[in-house]
Amino acid sequence: MHHFLLVAFLVTPVQISPDGDPAVTLTWLDASEVAAWSAPDTVSHARALARSFMDKNLVAGELELLLDQGASQTASRVIFQRTVAGHPVRHDQVKVVLYADGTASIEAAPRQLDLSASGVAVSAEVAGDVALALYRVGQLREVESARLSWLETGLCWEVRIKVSGDGTWHEDVLVNANTGELIAVDDLRLFCAQGGSRADGAGQVFDPNPVQTSGDHSLKDNNDSNSAVPSSEYFNVTLRDLDGTGYLTGPWCSTSPTSGRINEPSLQFFYQRREDSFEEVMCYYHIDSFQRYLQAAGQSNANRRQQRVDVNGTTVDNSWYDLGSKIITYGSGGVDDAEDADIIIHEYGHALHHDVQGSIGGSNENGAMSEGYGDYFAASFYDDALVGEWDAVSYTSGNLHFLRRVDLDLHYPNDKNGQVHHDGQIWAAFLWDMRMGLGGSIADNIIVEAMGFQSSSSKMTHGGDFILQAETLLYGGNWRPYIEWALHKRGIKTLSSAEVVLMPSDSSPTPGQAVTITLSANSYGGKSYATLVSLIPGRRHLGGSWNVDIDLGLDLLRIPATIPGMIGTLNSSGSASFTVTLPPQVEIAVPVVFQSAVLSGPTTILAISKPCALRGGPY
Repeated sequence: MHHFLLVAFLVTPVQISPDGDPAVTLTWLDASEVAAWSAPDTVSHARALARSFMDKNLVAGELELLLDQGASQTASRVIFQRTVAGHPVRHDQVKVVLYADGTASIEAAPRQLDLSASGVAVSAEVAGDVALALYRVGQLREVESARLSWLETGLCWEVRIKVSGDGTWHEDVLVNANTGELIAVDDLRLFCAQGGSRADGAGQVFDPNPVQTSGDHSLKDNNDSNSAVPSSEYFNVTLRDLDGTGYLTGPWCSTSPTSGRINEPSLQFFYQRREDSFEEVMCYYHIDSFQRYLQAAGQSNANRRQQRVDVNGTTVDNSWYDLGSKIITYGSGGVDDAEDADIIIHEYGHALHHDVQGSIGGSNENGAMSEGYGDYFAASFYDDALVGEWDAVSYTSGNLHFLRRVDLDLHYPNDKNGQVHHDGQIWAAFLWDMRMGLGGSIADNIIVEAMGFQSSSSKMTHGGDFILQAETLLYGGNWRPYIEWALHKRGIKTLSSAEVVLMPSDSSPTPGQAVTITLSANSYGGKSYATLVSLIPGRRHLGGSWNVDIDLGLDLLRIPATIPGMIGTLNSSGSASFTVTLPPQVEIAVPVVFQSAVLSGPTTILAISKPCALRGGPY
């Protein structure tokens, strides 16, 4: 077998159109159903449940342990690979989650196989040659492995290729095992698009990027010029727990894949942006800080490893996380990607998703969720709805620069278009809406916990179910109304028509901008209502004659009747609307939460709406 091929000329690669996502089954088991399949250990118990699921659904094949993810805060998670006749079925996994309350979930997307197409007339060596022939100028392609796998159409060779050129990454090349024809190429990159004792060091960074911290969207890259960014946008930081070797290596990040990486025995890493070493410092500081944030939020085992990064590892204006090597590569085209911490954390979000979920690639929609997670975590950690403002100055025009944003008016499933970066904005917008009500730390703890319940085939609807499950196990349902409102707002889960719902015309208004809030209470036409507002999301019990829990905050205030519409009477169909304007004294990025009560008389509450959140924005 050829082990590598240095390319000297160009062949146009085959373009593969993605198939539609497979049907995904999510099954919930109550405690009695789970207990009926007792076993001596978690993996055996999970295997028994998965086997029962396959038998009930007439799914042929066996179960091979793919990954025991161990225990999170609320559950144990095990992933099995389906095999038929000793060969794995590609992207066909069964994920079993055993929850602390005794219940369980099983998620799978069983493929329907043509078992008659089991012939193997092509050797692994020939399949490797087919994979090596898919080259571009200047690439070095090396076969790392080849195995027989099932697709719906029959057996194929799954050839894992390491590609080196302008960056390093992996591809899975699928070759028909009977005819030798190329079936598909699966690029394992998830794109952004477009040794001694430990010791603390010091350095300077952008935190997160100079556009966000200065508010100046007129800044330009100017070919990596130091003078392009004012000195006021650099911040001195502590680089925690370096290994003492002089390299930027610590428990949660290492720049070891980086060519020509910097070594400072003094552990003093002070550079400006024109020096590539500056991006190394950026990566170490922000990845290390984000991992520590996750642990403080409650996630002690989420991508709890040393994340390796290749800084400026490609000249293209893009970055990626490689599912094969688990290395993040940041590009140097345009604004160097690692100068913008939003891009750093977006890619780390893919690594986090891969580790916590256990695998990625089972469906296009799950890939979109991965993009949404990356955007959301960048937005959440730096508390700003715009992602990649500094990176985007090289490829966007106008007065406002950003790669993507997490507060767009997008809804599931109508606004899906099949492009993972676009569709990921729907998922990110839901997470952002949820965060407005819960705050960053609580929301992110729930989100990462729920991520561990998902499989590689999970869709957004299942993701919503898992987030509700995680919140119940972590916080006992206290935050559920906010999550249900956010899911309903984005169309991911629809509330019953009997529910009372508030919905704003804009969730990110500029202070001084009027926003219309619509109250829908279909079962209560003609009844009176009153609306409450809070600046601190939370739960409050109103005693006395009210005697109810209100999901607002500790500074709960009654809105004066002089504000038109916030106290009034529902029309005959049970709806009303009122207009609010965020006052100038409300800080940007501070959520304002509204909740309405349908009344019968001055002290009797008939129904309470889901809380509705707004967040002031400067754009």
